[in-house]
Amino acid sequence: MPRRCTICSHPAKENIDSSLVRRVPYRNISQRFGVSETALSRHLNDHLAGYVQKALNEYGVDKGIKVLDKLTSILARLDGFLDEAESKRDAREFVIVAAELRKELELLAKLQGELAQEGTINLHLNAEWIQVRTAIIRALEPHPEAQESVLRAIEGASNGSL
Repeated sequence: MPRRCTICSHPAKENIDSSLVRRVPYRNISQRFGVSETALSRHLNDHLAGYVQKALNEYGVDKGIKVLDKLTSILARLDGFLDEAESKRDAREFVIVAAELRKELELLAKLQGELAQEGTINLHLNAEWIQVRTAIIRALEPHPEAQESVLRAIEGASNGSL
């Protein structure tokens, strides 16, 4: 059973979402609303990125470009901080900034549709697939050998053995 998002069901969800979009540090949001930093990261990546992408599509290219420009500006600044941490040979700061830079790059890629959203689809439970499979089986009923061969191929493909 999938994990329930504690942020989506939180009474202050809108304030949390606003804070995430404004890039308030996770630790600050976590302390203010009593949620874990892991839950915030998961919510941002799994739920909020899709919402922002939808908003960009609805509000048009002009506003979308402004959002992407702002995110690009943040990336450039983080890149500068990363260079600074490296020049100071401050490993701890480097790791912290690199992690934030990675999250920002991932968010940018998701917003631009360059990175697939995570998730798993169970094809065997998909209603459309069941209809297609049933149609194939019925169409091949007059040809039992072909039907058996196709079913073996379908089952092999679903098990990754094809």
